[in-house]
Amino acid sequence: MLKRVRLYSLSTCPVCKKVKEFLKNNSIETEIIEVDTLDSGEQWLAMKELKKINPDETFPTLVVETAVVGLNEEELKKILEVKD
Repeated sequence: MLKRVRLYSLSTCPVCKKVKEFLKNNSIETEIIEVDTLDSGEQWLAMKELKKINPDETFPTLVVETAVVGLNEEELKKILEVKD
């Protein structure tokens, strides 16, 4: 089942890099929004959207039809239906 996946990330965040690696290793097609690399207007819009999903505005925030904050591989496998 194909699910819409979006990752709000920072280019320098080590946990964000691990989430991206997890997604890549499991062939999960993802829209990645590197918030710190956006221009100021786009960054403002991205943060406004992120705040609706994750009021703490922490990174990484992965949205898989629902929000997953941080790196929780077991939860990600369950939501993304990744088989071991």
